[in-house]
Amino acid sequence: MFRTIFYKEILENLTSRRFFIVLFLCLIIIPLGTYVSTRDFQYRLDSYQESLRQYENSRKVLEDLIDKGEPEGFRAPSPLSFLSLGLEIVMPNVAQTPRKGRPGLVDKKLDKMNLNSDQPLDNLYEFYHGPLDLVFIISVIMTFFCILFTYGAIAGEKEQGTLKYILCNSVPRYCIILAKMCSIFLALIIPFLTAMILSFLLFQGKRFALFGPNSTLPYILLGVLFSLLLIGVFINLGLLISSLTKQAASSIIILLFCWILLYGIIPRLSVVLSKIVYPIKSQQLINLEKNQIRLDNEKDVEIEINRLIIAGKNSSINQQAIRDEYWAKLESQIQNMDRDIEKKQNTQLMITTNLARLSPVSCFIRPMSEISHTGWLRYQQFREEAARFRKILNEQFYSKFEVFEEKGGGGYTNFKGDDNAPAPRFTTSQISFNDIMRNIFPDLVLLVIYNLILFSAAFVGFLKYDAR
Repeated sequence: MFRTIFYKEILENLTSRRFFIVLFLCLIIIPLGTYVSTRDFQYRLDSYQESLRQYENSRKVLEDLIDKGEPEGFRAPSPLSFLSLGLEIVMPNVAQTPRKGRPGLVDKKLDKMNLNSDQPLDNLYEFYHGPLDLVFIISVIMTFFCILFTYGAIAGEKEQGTLKYILCNSVPRYCIILAKMCSIFLALIIPFLTAMILSFLLFQGKRFALFGPNSTLPYILLGVLFSLLLIGVFINLGLLISSLTKQAASSIIILLFCWILLYGIIPRLSVVLSKIVYPIKSQQLINLEKNQIRLDNEKDVEIEINRLIIAGKNSSINQQAIRDEYWAKLESQIQNMDRDIEKKQNTQLMITTNLARLSPVSCFIRPMSEISHTGWLRYQQFREEAARFRKILNEQFYSKFEVFEEKGGGGYTNFKGDDNAPAPRFTTSQISFNDIMRNIFPDLVLLVIYNLILFSAAFVGFLKYDAR
């Protein structure tokens, strides 16, 4: 019986005008979005490679770091950004030695790395609406198609009078609702997967390899799985609303409201609520407080140096010793402040993430950025890579400077290391698939649960549905 109902439903969906509209739009929008995203990635990759080439050509040995400028590290763009641009544009991609060093004769130690972003903003208008990546296509376009396919699945057949004729036969209701869900799901994923396969065939040579040692295929398949789960959520939501309403017009109005709530309101409201539940200082206020700490530290240094002058013990080495002592104190204060701020920011981010998970759309968008290596995990990894680079620079470069005092005051510095030793290189690595899976697994489970709950609710609603 299920086979008969399913055949009837799939035939209706695959021969309907809306199926061909969806197929046409998918074959246009998804390859177009992939092309635009891979083109933008190529621009970012060219910029990264050129910056890296110029840096490595100009800073081959330690002597070059003394003569030609500060050490730098560069973050490579993600080839999977066509799935989700995520934080790619706002994420820092250069780890740079601060140009303003500590007071004194020489910066004998690198205390921090500045993380900067020099991403090109070629067309500012596109940032008003976001990029045309796969996340936008699925979370907006495909979910809207789900509404179009499901709003009349039950209520529409009741209005047409066909539902009561079907139920006049000895057809179990679970067969009807299950057949409708499967047929609509199939009618939507056929255009989606067809367009995805076409995109990969056209653009898989554009710097992301589907096969080989650095294969992106596992990440792409995981992204497709999340996409199918989100499509399933909205199909089951459509069936639920359609089985609770008597008219198709009422069904589509309620579904559009749910779509706006899940896509536009809950994810943004979660940010506001997290700030209310767990407020923290703004970055502007934090920067002002840090600046005040530095000013107070500089005043303390000047007071101590004046005491030396009054005591007749003034010398460049004694001054440097005082500056070292107070710089260490300043560094400790700033580091403790940064750790406390980072801990609070991570707590607020966790609260925001958990609140946003009330919407299945959020359970899709954030994991897709992690799968694409353009999310929070990549940002944290880049910070850790910058910290390791800073440690290497301190060991191999900054710690090898020494200060000499001259008669009559003043002094000079000398690099006591090997000038011709190779300059330290910034090293980067890819986030492992297992680390990504551990991070996004709760969202995967939630999407499965949302599908089960909504389908079960739709099934119960249809069991009680009056088809007369």
